[in-house]
Amino acid sequence: MITHRHLVEEVASRARLGDTEAADAAVHLVLAALSRRLDAPHREHLRQAVPAHERGALVYGADEADESAMRLDELLADVARPVGATPEQALFLAQTVVSRLSAEDTDLAADLRGALPDEFGTLFAEPTPMPERPSRATDAPGPAQ
Repeated sequence: MITHRHLVEEVASRARLGDTEAADAAVHLVLAALSRRLDAPHREHLRQAVPAHERGALVYGADEADESAMRLDELLADVARPVGATPEQALFLAQTVVSRLSAEDTDLAADLRGALPDEFGTLFAEPTPMPERPSRATDAPGPAQ
């Protein structure tokens, strides 16, 4: 299992976030949005795979569960909306978080891929580096400030 510190540092570094607080918030947003689209057994597998600090996001996602929201653009909107990010930035953040978790736990990756529609497969790929540009709220993927 990946540690909280390692996950947050990886997200902060790869997404060029200014600090670990922003990375921690990004991790929580992605996990809550992902959790919202999983049934209880898959959500539990994800819960077991993430550090204890991140599990609260899964509870929030479970409370907001909506299996009818099974489109990638809806997940990206859920990630982007709270921080004023663009869909591209939300995809970058989601790919960063999911690819880091998947790299640490290939069984989790296979389980989640099977539970989600095919269009969600892009979340499991390493994100393509984004061009330098500022963001309104997260500084992602623009330069650290």
